[in-house]
Amino acid sequence: MKNSDLKYIYDNKPQNEMNKYPIGIQRNTILQYIDYLEENDYKHYVKKLRKGHRSITLKREDGSNIDILKNPVYPTNSKIGREIAIDKFKAEKHLKAADLLTTNSSLFKMNEKENAKEAAFKDGEPQKGIVIKPLDLSLGKGVFVNVTRENFDEHWQQCVKIMKANGRTDEDGLILVQDFMDGFEVRATVLEGHLISIVARVPAFVKGDGNKSISELIDEKNESRSSCGFLGKNLIKKSDAVKAFISNEEYTLESIPEKDSYVLLLSVSNTSFGGEVIEITESVTKETKELALNAVAALPDMACGGVDIMIKNFTDTNPRVIEINPFPVLGLTTYPTYGTPQNPFKYFIEAFYTRDKLLNNLDLQYENDDQPTKFFGLFKTNKERSYSHKIDSEMYIRNYFKFYERQHEMIRRQYINRKKEHLNS
Repeated sequence: MKNSDLKYIYDNKPQNEMNKYPIGIQRNTILQYIDYLEENDYKHYVKKLRKGHRSITLKREDGSNIDILKNPVYPTNSKIGREIAIDKFKAEKHLKAADLLTTNSSLFKMNEKENAKEAAFKDGEPQKGIVIKPLDLSLGKGVFVNVTRENFDEHWQQCVKIMKANGRTDEDGLILVQDFMDGFEVRATVLEGHLISIVARVPAFVKGDGNKSISELIDEKNESRSSCGFLGKNLIKKSDAVKAFISNEEYTLESIPEKDSYVLLLSVSNTSFGGEVIEITESVTKETKELALNAVAALPDMACGGVDIMIKNFTDTNPRVIEINPFPVLGLTTYPTYGTPQNPFKYFIEAFYTRDKLLNNLDLQYENDDQPTKFFGLFKTNKERSYSHKIDSEMYIRNYFKFYERQHEMIRRQYINRKKEHLNS
């Protein structure tokens, strides 16, 4: 992302007023699911795991178990699909086989720095930007963008250091080197084959007023972030990484940006490092939405995922997939900084239980049904309860069938392209 991309996003965001969320809101995806299940009386069982994690056993009305939901496993995602999504190089091959636009990557061991550098800049363009990232880490860990030949060694070593801190070794640690793509990153959240939302993920930045220094603008922004329950725990740090990044634009923390100018502070678009989230589902093109759904459908038996996509603007008709996260953080769609918050927990739970009813030949409820005396197995039996909502089973089933058709189309494309590749080899 460039400063010009940042300006474009904020000049064209659908909502000008910044959302503020109460202090103490739940940010953990699994704990958010637990809250939703308890608030809506779904039968379930929570088991405490190591390191404070939890798993949720989803149950039917009769107490029988359906399946388990836990980080990083959605029950409707296959093991092989999840493993491919985590391995960004394999995922790229699956996407390309399905004729989907995505990254162009090369894979290197952590001790192959010189080979990686020569391969990345073999066309003789030392200032050409590339991307360095670990093969299988998430949350932006170890990702460096717009890397040049001049600073390649430094960023490679930083990437290796982060990978080793996350348990990777010289024997098993692998690094992807990719061509740098112009534009900015958006995250599409897909649950049960349905597009929940698309948000623009913006790195930490400040906006100049012509008077204050970057350091003062960071302090001012952190004060505003502190009053927001979602952003408050992730303030912008005046770190060495920030100092190094802004130095590329010949800024220091004491520099005074021009009035209304945008200054990026980091390259990684993650709220954990001081970033923001703008809900843009209705602003982007059909091609971007279709790419998100096709990307999840292109991986074997996957129904849920967070698809990171690069677009040049909201009207881009040639978006490209960056990667797919098999267990997306739902706080991005639940608590956008700007735009309408979504409720992904409602969609997943209602779709999941409807699917279970369909597969097990149990009673389904439809939108025009009268108030049921038995809420088709989803809730505890309570004749005195006044139900606040109904579940439109027909909608969820229709969405599932549309996604199954999409999966079959991706498989057909992959088969044809792999057959051509085999015949030409």
